[in-house]
Amino acid sequence: MKKVFLLILILIFGIGLAQKVKKEEKVKDKFESRQPQDMSVPPPPMVAFPAQYPKGNKAFIDHVKKNLNTDALKALGKDLKTKIILKVNSEGNVINVSTYGGDETFNTEVKKAAEKATYNVKWEAGKNNRGEKVIDIVNLPFRY
Repeated sequence: MKKVFLLILILIFGIGLAQKVKKEEKVKDKFESRQPQDMSVPPPPMVAFPAQYPKGNKAFIDHVKKNLNTDALKALGKDLKTKIILKVNSEGNVINVSTYGGDETFNTEVKKAAEKATYNVKWEAGKNNRGEKVIDIVNLPFRY
């Protein structure tokens, strides 16, 4: 009888004092739970063949370097880095140019040079697996 009573007592305390273990939430899950989800918007298309500058993306980077205002960059020092982000539509036109890096002055100068390099230039549009032309986002690292 004592053993049964002790067993029941242990079960009651075990259940009563048990702690709930909270599942670890990721930052992504917290952000998505607060945002309303519109299921009618399709996901962005998968790009099997990314957009390309006519003579290649390396030629584009060289063209940007030629268009840079070096006088404005002399005071900034050396080893400057940024990312050039281009949105190319399905016709091959550059819709948007953005830069993302540590130095705002450098970012502005690179953005101006990239806009000059893409002005009236048709890119080879990105293509999906079926060969259809799609909108593509091109990320290119840039160093000076």
